[in-house]
Amino acid sequence: MSLPASTPLLPDAPTTVVRSGALLHRVRAAATAVWRLAPGRYLAIPDGDEVVVLPLGRLTRIGRRTAADIVLDDRTVSRRHALVVERGGQPVIADDRSLNGVFVNGRRVREAALHHGDEVQIGDRVMRYLEV
Repeated sequence: MSLPASTPLLPDAPTTVVRSGALLHRVRAAATAVWRLAPGRYLAIPDGDEVVVLPLGRLTRIGRRTAADIVLDDRTVSRRHALVVERGGQPVIADDRSLNGVFVNGRRVREAALHHGDEVQIGDRVMRYLEV
């Protein structure tokens, strides 16, 4: 079985609704199978029967707004919910004044360093931080 090569990320590609209550992201089509990940930092987000693996940049905005880098179509997610930033070479997740908070490994945090395998919860959406 061979997998298609990943498509290049298109910053101006439109954000589309996958299905009601599902993950939205303008680069969802470019998400890569786990065994083909290039070195980097990722969030693995369950989406129905699939797990979508999305790359994190130096600054990644997560929320319900279509202007976010990772858009989660979920009423429990604030429009501007969280930020993942690189600080001193270390990835840090910060709550962006959300209503329902950000949880790392079950603990509510305002800000926390991320480590490979950490479970991150944003609203009702649970995802896993990966570092390859």
